[in-house]
Amino acid sequence: MRRTREIIGLPVLDLKNGDSVGWVQDLILDNDKDEVVGILLEGGHFFQSTKGIPRKAIETVGKDALVVREKMVEELKGTRWSDKVGNEVYTQGGEARGTIEDVFLDDSIEKMVGFEVSDGLFADLLHGRGTIMRPHVMIDGKDVLIVDNQVSPLDQANEGGVRS
Repeated sequence: MRRTREIIGLPVLDLKNGDSVGWVQDLILDNDKDEVVGILLEGGHFFQSTKGIPRKAIETVGKDALVVREKMVEELKGTRWSDKVGNEVYTQGGEARGTIEDVFLDDSIEKMVGFEVSDGLFADLLHGRGTIMRPHVMIDGKDVLIVDNQVSPLDQANEGGVRS
């Protein structure tokens, strides 16, 4: 499992000719299919363009660089990762569960598998951030994430925090 935040800022390398294509500025996600649609390049387009490199053109996503088979640019439809961060998380019963801080992806960077959720700075320091996995998500909307009533991010695997 990888955090999207780890991919943002990676250099993008062209496997065909060895050129540096740019840096990853953002990821485009398909909320309905839980898939990564592609990447947007930093400085590549003006005024929040949705043209980027589709997922099918990405060969590998390493620790230090993202490698593409070829520099293929096309229109990408979906939600930007940066637009998901900060969205509120609620249960279907209307209880707040925090805000999305990051999106977890599978190791192949093809599927969304969950969300890192914060319940505020104090709670993060005390308990660490929580995790909500995709099976518990009822609705992944444009502005909010609605999860089943039993979900509490702190009941699931969390990291960091001060423990007694």
